[in-house]
Amino acid sequence: MADDSDLRTEAITSYDGIFKDIHDPEIRKDFLEARKLLSSGAWDTGKSLLQETLSKASSKPFDKKCLTLILSEMRRYEDNKISPNTTIAKIILWGNVVDRDIERIDERFCDFPQSIFFLDVGIYGGLSGSRKLVGRKILSDYWVSGKIPELHCSLVTADMVLGLFCDERITESGVQVTYFPLTNSEKLKLFTDIMTGDSSSVEIRCPFPLLRESDKKELCSPAEGWKVDNVYDTMLSCGEERLRQYTVQFLETIAMSAGRFYDPACSTGVFLSTLKKAFPESYTIGQDLSQQMADFSRERVDEVYCANAMSPKILMGTADACFIRFLNSEVVTSANAEVLLNALLPTVREKGYIIIFGHTPVLLSSSNLSRLSNFSLIQSVGISTDRMGIFQYYIIQRDI
Repeated sequence: MADDSDLRTEAITSYDGIFKDIHDPEIRKDFLEARKLLSSGAWDTGKSLLQETLSKASSKPFDKKCLTLILSEMRRYEDNKISPNTTIAKIILWGNVVDRDIERIDERFCDFPQSIFFLDVGIYGGLSGSRKLVGRKILSDYWVSGKIPELHCSLVTADMVLGLFCDERITESGVQVTYFPLTNSEKLKLFTDIMTGDSSSVEIRCPFPLLRESDKKELCSPAEGWKVDNVYDTMLSCGEERLRQYTVQFLETIAMSAGRFYDPACSTGVFLSTLKKAFPESYTIGQDLSQQMADFSRERVDEVYCANAMSPKILMGTADACFIRFLNSEVVTSANAEVLLNALLPTVREKGYIIIFGHTPVLLSSSNLSRLSNFSLIQSVGISTDRMGIFQYYIIQRDI
């Protein structure tokens, strides 16, 4: 991050979900300076400044909550980050794991319940049987480096795994999940096996939605769509960098160089423009609920519409691949996610692909997708091209 102006955007202060930003101008000035320090590697100095800034925010409830959450996430990051000198275990003795004392994670519905995930691992790396693990996302490396305003991103790493699932409980205020803890060496072994073995039986599920504290309703985008400016356009681009890289890699493996690519919530068009650059013979079609987003996309996408995804602006059955990047936490509600998916299924041709992912947790899972008629589930996770971790990346293919 070159200077604090890189994070100066009014677009992200209008949401009360994933965007952890500060509203008060004076407090925000200190906050941005702290972010600048963190991104330059001055972790302790930046953390101290955030603590001082929190003391100034006593009369600003929204800003106080944001700063409190950020400092809490920084402590979690410090506690959970695995040292690069950690030795990878040769084997995980699951019988020994279940003999350990049970631990528990508690998360309020109005904090980060969407960042608790279950990691389902089938037969891989010569290990027979399936395992259900529990994890909790920690600060994204993109946030630490000052590239995005959201504290977490799509990437799941070994540092985020807590242990082998034991039980879960839903209370009036939040979620309680118990687990048998793994050592850091075992976590590294788990991820080494996932990323070097067959990941087709691996899935990341994020079952707990973020709810507003005031009315306990699920958060989602404003009815008119998101606001955007040039700075926020850049932030959105950074947040999906690994997802774009993986998508290009996938399309190369299926020889889709001249595909007809459709994105029903195209945001500012960076995703489709990346595909166009990688595959110049392709044709890109985008639409977005936000007029601002559609306007940003016009110079990046071959064909653009401003419209709700419930009304696809593409001739049905003509897309080689439909990229659905919005059936996600804090974008739509869980109740609407399946409805929107059903509206988009007819857009792809026979043997065409529906690909579902996003910067925030996907609200559907393999259980939803496996029930679809005339579609086959190909995979549920992607492995980042930099080998840093895995992320939700569902691919289904139309049979007829």
